[in-house]
Amino acid sequence: MRKPKKPVRTYDGSRRRQRAEQTRERILEAARGRFAERGYAETTIEMIAAAADVALPTVYAVFRSKRGVLAALMQRLVSGEEGGPPLLETRGAQAVHAETDPRRTLERFVDHLIGVQERVIPTYEVMKSAARSEPEVAELLGRMQEYRFSNITSLAARLAELGALRKALSVDDASRTIWAIASPELRQMLHTFARWPPDRYRAWLLDTLVSALLEPMSTQSKRQRR
Repeated sequence: MRKPKKPVRTYDGSRRRQRAEQTRERILEAARGRFAERGYAETTIEMIAAAADVALPTVYAVFRSKRGVLAALMQRLVSGEEGGPPLLETRGAQAVHAETDPRRTLERFVDHLIGVQERVIPTYEVMKSAARSEPEVAELLGRMQEYRFSNITSLAARLAELGALRKALSVDDASRTIWAIASPELRQMLHTFARWPPDRYRAWLLDTLVSALLEPMSTQSKRQRR
């Protein structure tokens, strides 16, 4: 008598991808905790693997190196959305660029920015500290600054498109103004040393950006009528 054939199991690619993504998230969360506790230099791939409860080769297979873990972690924290899409493709950034009122555009930007800062700054401080002695981290930090400036340039370009930038203020100058005023370093100074509460920082940031970037409403109205 022939033995009955075993049922053929179909390959479930979606479930496998889901498990892979869950493993990736566990590793990144473990890395965030270890970097915060011990710093970048003192954290090893072995520690991250143990904290994530995964095999050491798994971490290398997904991220290749400790720098790769840090880069992926920062990307996820900046994005703040599942799958870690580029910042300008996130819902928050798209809401900023969909706004047609210049002041509301800056209000939405400030609220979105503060959410990004709250997620990123602890790991960003770890990165800055490590960059002093780790060339590969210094290179990654430089790339992140370029990425941040590129994203900010899109906001300045949107304000120019709305006819809202101050007279003689170029998109490049407006971008550098936002880049400096909305920097995580300045936020940390005001929170840590000036002891400003979050509400005061938000109000100051919005008022400062409006004053530095936007034409008075009467001038904007004249431009739009032309």
